[in-house]
Amino acid sequence: MRRLFAKLHLWLSLPAGILISIICLTGAVLVFEQEITQAVRPELFRQQPQPAGEGAQQVGKKQKRPSLPFFQTMRKVHRWLLDPPARKGEKSVGKVVGVSTLAMVVILVSGLVMWWPRTRRALRHRLTVAADKGRRRFWHDMHVSVGFYATLLLLLMALTGLTWSFGWCREAASWLLGGGPELKRLLYALHTGSWGGLATKVLYFVASLVGALLPWTGYYLWWKKQRQRHPGR
Repeated sequence: MRRLFAKLHLWLSLPAGILISIICLTGAVLVFEQEITQAVRPELFRQQPQPAGEGAQQVGKKQKRPSLPFFQTMRKVHRWLLDPPARKGEKSVGKVVGVSTLAMVVILVSGLVMWWPRTRRALRHRLTVAADKGRRRFWHDMHVSVGFYATLLLLLMALTGLTWSFGWCREAASWLLGGGPELKRLLYALHTGSWGGLATKVLYFVASLVGALLPWTGYYLWWKKQRQRHPGR
């Protein structure tokens, strides 16, 4: 069973790793979008005076959040690889983001199965990074140990992100958590880390950076293994 999960982990990571790295890196950038925007352009957050009676008409309407062009571009990369659909529901190249996120879920789950230690001594090694046993051991531990610490948050981000890409995932979330406008707000908060304030945003930011690094440590370990198996190539 572990061998099956190892093959799934490898053969999904090789083609999807770069896209997953881009998704995680842009996601990390977007975590503090509101705070950075408010610091750079505080005037965007000031309430503008409204004519009498007009304020009541705004109650219940969706208010758009101020966003700088940089973050708008990062969001387009994060969700559609800069190729948003012309209209809602239409197909675009950006759909590959949803497919890559689905692959990411399988990669994370298979990685967790492979990580699971069989002995207490193995558990200690799986939870620490050895910095004095060579470059390969260091990057192996970074991939395995640091990846484990980030897995839960990365899974939460990936699963909630799938609700923006696939109707069946939105239906599943609605069945599990209940429908209505509150569901969309809950999914957004769980996806971005805003549900716990600054502390959870910091954790999401770090986890996203780890998620962006994991494919590259995985590529490095795979390349080293290939060189050992085929030293003449």
